[in-house]
Amino acid sequence: MDLALLQMPMVLFTTLVPMASGAFIGLALAFLTTRFSKERLARIDRWTLLPMAILAVGYIASFVALSSPQYSMSLFQGVDIAPLSFVGIAGMLLIALAVVYWIIAMTGNLDGRPRKVFATVVGAASLLLSLSIGVMYMGSAVLTWNSPLVPLGIIGFCIAGGVPLGVLVVALAGGMPEARLTRLPTVALVTAFIGVVAAIVAVSAQLLFAQSTFNAFFPGSDVLPGSWVYLVISIVGFVVMLATLRATLMPGGRNVAAMGRTAGAAAAIPLRDREDVDADAPVGVRSAIPLLVAGNAAVLIGIFVARLMFYALQV
Repeated sequence: MDLALLQMPMVLFTTLVPMASGAFIGLALAFLTTRFSKERLARIDRWTLLPMAILAVGYIASFVALSSPQYSMSLFQGVDIAPLSFVGIAGMLLIALAVVYWIIAMTGNLDGRPRKVFATVVGAASLLLSLSIGVMYMGSAVLTWNSPLVPLGIIGFCIAGGVPLGVLVVALAGGMPEARLTRLPTVALVTAFIGVVAAIVAVSAQLLFAQSTFNAFFPGSDVLPGSWVYLVISIVGFVVMLATLRATLMPGGRNVAAMGRTAGAAAAIPLRDREDVDADAPVGVRSAIPLLVAGNAAVLIGIFVARLMFYALQV
């Protein structure tokens, strides 16, 4: 675990950047399934600063890591220049697309099909960045990192962490009543579940491989004492996220999209989540936010613990 603590800035980078960039996947799903009013879109665009701020914090952490020559040399020892260049290009591409997207959106000139296409492109760029980060580690000299499961895991973090963050942006903008009447609940849950499965498979496989490799040299020894505790904590974080996401998107236990945008569908929405309820009331239209915040915190912890274990399992 000392190795992981030594590389804490990169732990933060590989935790925050995939999750924050993946928020555009969640936003793209929302735009592809839900028709929001112009006023609602304007509020969503303002709250899009939240994942962009988290993205900035992640990159600041990486700059802190790279500012120390001794640290950067030990971190990237055995890594070819090509994967590093891939990460740099993918990162600059994502940042450029996200900033341009947000600026155009804030001017009010990004509606309908162009918004759907642009948000989807930024979401695809987030997957490309996650893939590049995983490929960089897969090409290192560390034996336990030399596996295709490494990029798979980071892509899983991107999806599993990004979808609930994107949904939180929509909820903060007050768009949950509209979103619940569409296919977003089903699509978001399925997408997040795919990310969770990819992340858990990758993390578990790395732990098993590291343990077997370590036992080959030191029979009966544990490569990371308490490693299964870290794995359980990470899995619990992902499961809690899925539970809170489902409770938020499907408060009645099922998707109301099948009922259509009718008076009956509106009546099926709990009073606390009705759009016509005063937002200043004790329980207003943003009642889903506490659950989503808890879910995002849980998946953030899950990804963070998984990344700690990743750096600790260097064999």
